[in-house]
Amino acid sequence: MSSTVVPLVIAFLGIVGTLVSGLMTQRLAERVKSKELDHSERQRADERQYGAKRAMAEALRACYVILNTASLDYHSELNHFWHALGAGHVTDDLRSRLDDARREHRARYSEAQMQVPDDVLATIDRVHRGLNRMYGVLKRLDGGILPHGEDESLKQVHTQIVGFWDQLGEMRQIMRKSIGVSPEMP
Repeated sequence: MSSTVVPLVIAFLGIVGTLVSGLMTQRLAERVKSKELDHSERQRADERQYGAKRAMAEALRACYVILNTASLDYHSELNHFWHALGAGHVTDDLRSRLDDARREHRARYSEAQMQVPDDVLATIDRVHRGLNRMYGVLKRLDGGILPHGEDESLKQVHTQIVGFWDQLGEMRQIMRKSIGVSPEMP
């Protein structure tokens, strides 16, 4: 090789090396940026998923709170009505309050039917049916309609009202377990 060619080859290799290192640096930067974008997108997706789960859990919790309150109010109004019926002091105001409590409970129960898991819904359904059974008996007794059976006396309804606390407690415990507030039941 001649003395003029060697410097040209070295200069050429230097230029090519500089260009290649620039391209490699750019490719490496693109890969790092792509990984950063992928990581950011995964993180945003995880945050969206967490947010959606949290919103669903909060909606379920709110549904449980409202349903529990409506159930307790309905039960309380049934008890007030029973006392008034036994004393012979049923007023239109008491009838109206009982009917309002029933409507409120039915509305909350209807909402729960669309939100709660099936195992919780089964318990809520038993509570709903039990409250309505007591309501029907009290309304028939208030209207002077003959009882359909032995379990439709004032005494029997009172026993059902008092005993219903256990069903309300079971419903509350199952709802608490459903949202992770209470540990597994024995």
